[in-house]
Amino acid sequence: MGGDYAAAAAEIEPDAIDRLVLLASGAYTPLNRMKGRKLFLIARDDANADGRRLPKIRAQYEKALEPKKLILLDGSAHAQFLFETAQGDRVLREIIQFLEMP
Repeated sequence: MGGDYAAAAAEIEPDAIDRLVLLASGAYTPLNRMKGRKLFLIARDDANADGRRLPKIRAQYEKALEPKKLILLDGSAHAQFLFETAQGDRVLREIIQFLEMP
């Protein structure tokens, strides 16, 4: 739920947050005001009781202002559990690279 609260804060103060990492967030906030960089990470088959999360996150991504990047990962791991998969090192590298960008 942390990503959703961070996204809401970024929309309330669109100039206050420079970068936002959304690790399989719920995609409840459209992110059409935040001006900073946005990184969306999700496993293709991540699902909850309502079904796969990807369609809702992809819709949020499409509506979000640039600059933005969407990274789709293999599997069904959700959020922090992505770090426990074979792709965990990649997830960490992508986040660090994103945060270090000028």
